[in-house]
Amino acid sequence: MKAFSTEEIRNLIAAGEPERFYKSRYWRELSRQIIAENHNECYMCREAHKVARAVLVHHVKPLRDHPELAYSKTYTDSDGEHVQLMPLCFNCHEKIHERGAYSKPSGYQNIEKW
Repeated sequence: MKAFSTEEIRNLIAAGEPERFYKSRYWRELSRQIIAENHNECYMCREAHKVARAVLVHHVKPLRDHPELAYSKTYTDSDGEHVQLMPLCFNCHEKIHERGAYSKPSGYQNIEKW
């Protein structure tokens, strides 16, 4: 089972094929490991004192911007160490990416009727 190098990930992103990374055997196995280490619980729900089953792993620092962190469980910045690979339920992942029911309305919407 071979992991993609940072350069290979950059090339996949540039070619518009990041799904090849996400479908790779190495990433799928690492995702299963992260979810198991977190007792199959969604990180965001747990922080909100809720319980939901994690179904995927989210890159806190996006893969397209930080391919060097593709397989890193944590990252460090001036504020200290942070979670990089976060297990999430489907709803929390949609919320982070502002998709589906969590999408922001586009443009100005005036609900008043004169």
